[in-house]
Amino acid sequence: MLWATATNSFAQQDTIKYWVQFTDKNNSPYSVHQPLEFLSLRAVQRRQRQGIQVTTSDFPVNPHYVDSISQFDAVAIIHASRWMNAITLACWDTIQMQHIQELPFVSHIQVVQRLKRIDGNSEKFEEILPANRSISTLLSTSYNYPYGLSYVQNHLHYIDYLHDLGFNGQGVHIGVIDSGFEYAHEMNCFRHVFEEGRVLSTKDFVDNDGDVFWDHYHGTAVWSTMAAYIEGVYYGTAIKASYHLLRSEAAEYEHIVEEDNWVVAAEYADSAGVDIINTSLGYATFDDSTQNHTYADMDGNTTRIAIAADMAASKGILLVTSAGNMGGTSWQYITTPADADSTLTVGAVDSLGTYAFFSSTGPSSDGDIKPNVVSVGWHTYLILPWGETIVRGNGTSFSSPMIAGMAACLWQALPNFSAQEIKLLIESSAHKFHQPDSLVGYGIPNFYEAYRSITGLTYTIDKGIAVLSSYPNPFHNQLNLVLRCDSEREIVLEGHNVLGQTIFSYTTMVQQGKNHLQLTTQQWPKGVTFLTIKDDMDKSLTIKVVKDE
Repeated sequence: MLWATATNSFAQQDTIKYWVQFTDKNNSPYSVHQPLEFLSLRAVQRRQRQGIQVTTSDFPVNPHYVDSISQFDAVAIIHASRWMNAITLACWDTIQMQHIQELPFVSHIQVVQRLKRIDGNSEKFEEILPANRSISTLLSTSYNYPYGLSYVQNHLHYIDYLHDLGFNGQGVHIGVIDSGFEYAHEMNCFRHVFEEGRVLSTKDFVDNDGDVFWDHYHGTAVWSTMAAYIEGVYYGTAIKASYHLLRSEAAEYEHIVEEDNWVVAAEYADSAGVDIINTSLGYATFDDSTQNHTYADMDGNTTRIAIAADMAASKGILLVTSAGNMGGTSWQYITTPADADSTLTVGAVDSLGTYAFFSSTGPSSDGDIKPNVVSVGWHTYLILPWGETIVRGNGTSFSSPMIAGMAACLWQALPNFSAQEIKLLIESSAHKFHQPDSLVGYGIPNFYEAYRSITGLTYTIDKGIAVLSSYPNPFHNQLNLVLRCDSEREIVLEGHNVLGQTIFSYTTMVQQGKNHLQLTTQQWPKGVTFLTIKDDMDKSLTIKVVKDE
């Protein structure tokens, strides 16, 4: 349950935000036997499917405790955390906070935000590099259909094989916790998700204003690696999954209250029934240096956000988190919640598998292997909201959702697996599973191998060349061909009319895998054309296409 009673008068004053820890959940009105009073049916079913019991940790905080604190006129309650049994509040009167501390059900109080920086933190998020490719030019030059530029970062993990088998995350629910999803609701690359009703909810845990689409671009970029789809141009790792878009991060400052925002966002995702949470956020140092973490804190059991991350995992959620971008700095190590024991922490490599110099290193301070795995986070192709520009981004913020989306596809293929079984399967498929290190952990997962190791099924493709589709047909001034080839080769395309006369002939190269060819047909005669495709091994096939009036 979430309380959001902060008023404009509080927002206009120099208030302090506090974490108020309660002692217990005694005399709770809730019962483990009636979980639908505080959890969705899907959240209960996820627990049942994985043999997880509903416990008092699932109960909301005692409403009597909250009501008692609400009586103080200088207080605005912001959040309530059921897992941590605490609330976050804003207060401008230190005397009243002393009275709250003396309440018998209050264990302790911590300041979580004193100052609010308003000039922005330009170093908070990853560097974005121009890809020098616009969508308009890609429409006529795309290759490896339907992936376009996103092919290599998908194929590094062989997730395209699972996509070919029909596993694109259908039926899997993903919570994306980030800093905002600027203009995502207006972008063509996400239109399929909105039109198919697969944006299940949006929540803002920073401003509590219910709107995540006007705050920041970072979540949009992160989400694009999973959900974006532009035919022949870009293909996210889980384009058919369903999503909850949740904002916990304030881009303009860095305070420990953001960790507390994250905790309640993860609790909301749990109660809504998500299967996977992706969080491309991490914390180590803050604007108020007295709040800073140390490397010793990165043991998975010290920071609230790490404790909550493990709690999410205990509820049957696969929690995927970015390792951090502190590699090469004086800090060097992972940030929290990447240190949480049960999370799948993701570092960064480039599309060739080379370790990214900025990717935070492990281990956790208590010796756990971190990062667990790596994906493409160095020159990752993604989509930004301004003009829907395809760019390359640097950061584990992008390698994490790559893996989260692929995990959704694998879980769709293996629906009877638990979250921790999916995590172990991903780790065991990685190329350094038997020799993990502090840079890439278990290494680069092979999602097709993970699937094959359980099912025994083998992926095969047609020998030579196959025509997967031709569209539109009938066509007018342009014809699209989608070919799949078992190897790179030279092909000849010849067009003949019904009299057998040659209309055109030209030669081109095709790549291994899927290829998208666009043929300009203004000079073709109206009516039937027989299109023959020949390769350099003297194999050929012919299809019939029709140009309309």
